[in-house]
Amino acid sequence: TPNGDGLNDYLKPILFGMRELKYFKVFNRLGNLVFDITWNARGWDGIYKSVRLDNQVFVWMAESVGIDGKVYQRKGSVQVVQ
Repeated sequence: TPNGDGLNDYLKPILFGMRELKYFKVFNRLGNLVFDITWNARGWDGIYKSVRLDNQVFVWMAESVGIDGKVYQRKGSVQVVQ
């Protein structure tokens, strides 16, 4: 719910047990990349090309390096509700 109320306004990875974020990407249902970071920044606020996106489901993918030196990949989906 990226509506500026301070609750769930940003989508970002939480790096427990990780030492490095390689990437965090968010794609729309057509497979277009709408957000991409390579470090633990603020996160995605539901805006793409200066436009707040409507309610829809997005797919996210992340890759990081753990404190054990192994590479971890995760993916999932999130629904944005405006």
